[in-house]
Amino acid sequence: METRARSTIRAETYGHAAESCVLASNPCYLIERISLPISHLARRVSGNEAEQTLTFDEGKAIVRVFEGGLLLWVGASNLVVRHALQLLLESGLFLTTSDERVVMSWYRSVGKPFAVIEGLLFATPRDGARCNTHLR
Repeated sequence: METRARSTIRAETYGHAAESCVLASNPCYLIERISLPISHLARRVSGNEAEQTLTFDEGKAIVRVFEGGLLLWVGASNLVVRHALQLLLESGLFLTTSDERVVMSWYRSVGKPFAVIEGLLFATPRDGARCNTHLR
């Protein structure tokens, strides 16, 4: 059976992608609070309480819970859309945590989503820097 014509089989690639992490005590609460306000702008929203994928016309955003925080990934067809998606996620986060200080760093994504940030999160002291993005 021919499957090349099926869009679900084709891998989506984005020329401009970035990822970040936010350390937080209640990531399940944050994922809902970040995704809900921007979901009406997305073409499609899928996922559950542990991961939300928001698909837009020219890009995609993924918010994933991990023990101790959230992983954020955005991919887009161009740099302007990538920055717009980053700002959408950041604004949702800042509005949700208005009484806390949020420090964020975005890293250029290479390969599959979260590969770079997971390397930073789970790096040993010998491997180099760890993710220092957190809520204080």
